[in-house]
Amino acid sequence: MSDDPTRRRQPRGTKEGKPSRLRLSPRTIWLAGVPFVMLPLFIGLYLLGQNPIEPLIEALANEDRLERQIEELNRENSELQRDIDGLGPGQFGIEKRARERLGWSKPGEVVIHVPDKR
Repeated sequence: MSDDPTRRRQPRGTKEGKPSRLRLSPRTIWLAGVPFVMLPLFIGLYLLGQNPIEPLIEALANEDRLERQIEELNRENSELQRDIDGLGPGQFGIEKRARERLGWSKPGEVVIHVPDKR
C-alpha cells in the first residue's frame, strides 16, 4: 500500500477493488423476509376467494359477544344465588317457593287458585 494521504483506507477483510459484503444476522433476514412471504400469501388467498382476514374479524366479534354473554350469566347467577339465600334454612323456604311458583302440593292437599284482580 502506498502512503498517499488522499487515498481512502479499505475496510478490514476486503481486497482492493472489491466492495465489502453486507453481513446480516439471521434474525434480520427472518424479520425482513416474513413480510415478503406473508403479503403475497394473503393477497393470493384473498384473490382465490378465501379471505384470511375475515375469520379473524369474526373471531374478535365472537369473543366480544361471548364476553357479554358471560357477564350476563354472572349477573343472573348472582341474582339466583341471592334468591336461594333468601329462602332461608331448611326445606320450608324451598317448599313454599315450589308451591307458589309451580303449584305443587303434598299428597292429600287441595290447591285452590284465586285469580289476581288486575
